[in-house]
Amino acid sequence: MHTIKPFEKLTFHDDFMFGLVMQDKEICREALECLLGKSIQKIEYTEPQKSLNTFCTSHAIRLDVYVDDGNTVYDVEIQNRNEKNLGRRTRYYQGIMDVDSLEKGCVYTELKNSVIIFLCTFDPFKKAIPCYTVKRECLQDRSVGIDDGAVVHIFNCTAYEKVENESLKAFLKFVQTDMAESEFTRRIGNMVETQKAVESNKKFYLSWSLHDTDVRLEGREEGIRIGEKRGEKRGKKEGMNEKAVASARNLLAMKVLSHEQIAQAVELPIEKIEELAAELAKDVALQEV
Repeated sequence: MHTIKPFEKLTFHDDFMFGLVMQDKEICREALECLLGKSIQKIEYTEPQKSLNTFCTSHAIRLDVYVDDGNTVYDVEIQNRNEKNLGRRTRYYQGIMDVDSLEKGCVYTELKNSVIIFLCTFDPFKKAIPCYTVKRECLQDRSVGIDDGAVVHIFNCTAYEKVENESLKAFLKFVQTDMAESEFTRRIGNMVETQKAVESNKKFYLSWSLHDTDVRLEGREEGIRIGEKRGEKRGKKEGMNEKAVASARNLLAMKVLSHEQIAQAVELPIEKIEELAAELAKDVALQEV
C-alpha cells in the first residue's frame, strides 16, 4: 500500500514543499540565478504544479515550478527517483511548453527561450558530473548554430562536492542533504518551516498527494499485473480501485479531511467512503476492548 509521507517530515526536495517554497518570487529568482550562473532581473510569473495539456487526446504534464521572466520560460523539476526516462521526458516537456507559450497567429521568432532544469537526488547518467547540460547541435559540424533557444540542465546533486562555485555547491548540498550552510539555504530552510506551520497547507497536501503522478502510475501498473490473471480490463479496474480504497483508508485514519473531500480526492462514491469509515471505527473499537 502506498503511504503518504507525513507533512511534518517534508523537506525542500519533496515535490509539494519544493513547489510551495518556490512560489516565493525572490527565492525562486535567486535559485535560478544560482543554478544558471546568470542574473535574472525579475520574474513575471511563477506557478507550482502547473498542468499543461494542449490537446484532449495528448498526455498531460504537471510541472513542479513554471516561471516566465518575459523573455524565457523555465521549468524547474525536483526528481527523487530514477525512472530512466529523463531524455524522452525532457523532450516531451519542451514540446508542450513551446506549444503553450506560442499564441495563435504568432511567428516562430516570437517563441520564447525555454530552460528545463531537473534537480536529481541521484546520478541519472552515472558519470559523477554535477550538471549535464544538453543542447541540440549538428553532428557533422558542431560550429553550425542551431539556435533553437532551448536548453536542458540536469543537476546531479550527489556530486555537490565537485562544484567550484560555493553558492551553487551549498544549494545542491542542501537539496541532497537538507543541510543549510549558506545564508540563502538557511532562508529556504526557514521558509520550509514557515510553510509547515500553515494548517491549510497540510490539508491541501493530503488531497494533492493522492493525485500525484507516481501514485496513479502505480495504480495502473497494479491493474495490469492483476489483469494478467483475471483479464486485462477487469484487472486494471480492480487494481486502480484497490489503490483508491487504500488511499481512502489512509486519509480516514488521519482525520483531517471530510468524507466528501476524501471521496472527491480518491474518486470513489461517498457511500464507499462511509462504508470504509464504519469499518475503521469498528476496528478501532475492537482494539480498545
